[in-house]
Amino acid sequence: MAVTMRDVAHRSGVSIKTVSRVVNNQGEISEATRCRVQPVIAELGYRPNVLARGLVSGQTLSVGMIIPRITDPFFPEVVLGVENVARQHGYSIFLCNANGDPQQELEYAEVLGGKQVDGIILCGSVLVEQQLEGVAARQYISVLTSRRPRGAAVISVDEEAGFERATAHLIGLGHCAIGHICVSPKLNTTWRLNGYRRALEQHSIAGHERWIVSANDITIEAGYQACTRLLAQAPEVTAISCFNDLIAVGVLRACEVLGRRVPDDVAVTGFDDIELASLAVPALTTVHVPRQQVGEALMEALLQVIKTEGRYDAWTHLDLDLVVRASSGA
Repeated sequence: MAVTMRDVAHRSGVSIKTVSRVVNNQGEISEATRCRVQPVIAELGYRPNVLARGLVSGQTLSVGMIIPRITDPFFPEVVLGVENVARQHGYSIFLCNANGDPQQELEYAEVLGGKQVDGIILCGSVLVEQQLEGVAARQYISVLTSRRPRGAAVISVDEEAGFERATAHLIGLGHCAIGHICVSPKLNTTWRLNGYRRALEQHSIAGHERWIVSANDITIEAGYQACTRLLAQAPEVTAISCFNDLIAVGVLRACEVLGRRVPDDVAVTGFDDIELASLAVPALTTVHVPRQQVGEALMEALLQVIKTEGRYDAWTHLDLDLVVRASSGA
């Protein structure tokens, strides 16, 4: 049988109202009384009724989190970061997978809002600025994005600058014919492609459209297929910058099958620095994204949005580092 507040009050020799004040950290409670009640709560294993606390506070103590792809190894560490901060503040997390579909992301935002969670985290959102601003107007949200939507608390990593740095690294190694594998434009991820193009432009390299191939998915297999197409249409390419590490691992496999040695014949870079990047053969040069820190920042920002009833719309920028490994031949 579940332990109740009445049981704690009886064992502590105080009123139920006093126990309630200790549990909810409300009202005037002496330190002596608090020290008397809290050990009993721990001893009996009393757990507050979340629904009842929500009725008192007007909050559900739960937040929703929408990620683009549950199969992408980028997101587990982000979720851990969110959960670490959430648990410290007594919150539970509801996780939703949008499967890379902007419409599904919007639908989940509406469903979560209807379930009356206290706020929503849009992690790696594929929505455009106008859509994000629309969600922010209806819900308390924080967002991981490279965009600058108005009225939303944004955690930003400068992916364009990160990609420019990775491509410049390849140029610095003497490569002039640098291919790029991006992903479908419908995912609104063109900032990484922009970083690639900007690096070529700043180093006076005339890029060619045949150097750019779009993968049909964000998977190792999609990277393999895209690399096969790229090297068939642009055999002069001596380096390839990839949308992310999963695509890059597929490129490593394709180069092996095609007899193009990495990094001797083709240098390869990724993005994200997931665990697989350091385990690949050869290990991937990639842009490191501090994923757990990103998750913690997202939850901290959402807590501020909730606390200020939607009036917190700060923009927080996290820096990215280039991690140089064997795949670029540095």
